[in-house]
Amino acid sequence: MGRERKNTARIRYFFEGDFLPYRQAFVQNCPPAMKLDKGMRACECGETKNWMYYLDRGRMRVYAGNCQGNERVVALLGPGSIVGLDCLVPDVASTMSIACVTDCWLLPFQNTLLEEFIRRDSDFAVTLAHYYCKVMRQLCYDAASQSVNDVFVRLANFLLANWSAAQPRVRMSQQELANAVNCSRASVSRACRLLKAEGVITTEGVGFSVRDWPRLEEMCRRRERLP
Repeated sequence: MGRERKNTARIRYFFEGDFLPYRQAFVQNCPPAMKLDKGMRACECGETKNWMYYLDRGRMRVYAGNCQGNERVVALLGPGSIVGLDCLVPDVASTMSIACVTDCWLLPFQNTLLEEFIRRDSDFAVTLAHYYCKVMRQLCYDAASQSVNDVFVRLANFLLANWSAAQPRVRMSQQELANAVNCSRASVSRACRLLKAEGVITTEGVGFSVRDWPRLEEMCRRRERLP
């Protein structure tokens, strides 16, 4: 395994399960779970709510958008995640929008509850610190690598960081992949055609499976060295 693969082995686009051990504490201290339908937003960029959420069921996407309707997805959240990380500081506007990919059930709480949990339970404080660190690493990696490389390298790095031989099935559409690596759907389509021609992936309905991980990594490294 090369250096690049080692450095990105713990970078993840998906966040899920980190706070499952504390689910009961959230249930006991939060209002009843509220349901948000698919497509609804829990957080809006530029708004200040001073509310955060424990995601109990469903999946959500964290993204930035512009007035032209273009979106850049930076993370997907699953059950056992905290939603609205940048709302921890009171009266500071959110920098991201967060919307439901599926129907979701969330336990709402004010940011002061996390402060209470931190003071009462040192293990929770450590878990929260690790969670913020993991998110920060993902964002720093994205800024350092995914924003400066060409589309093929960004897509390859995204696949290498988030899937493996033990989990080769990529259940994302080309548009979802384009939103994740900050490019057009046409660019992702060209990269996927090249990977398929090289025998790296096989298409299966929506998404595809990666069949040759060493070849994918070798192609990525070669492209990274190109001027």
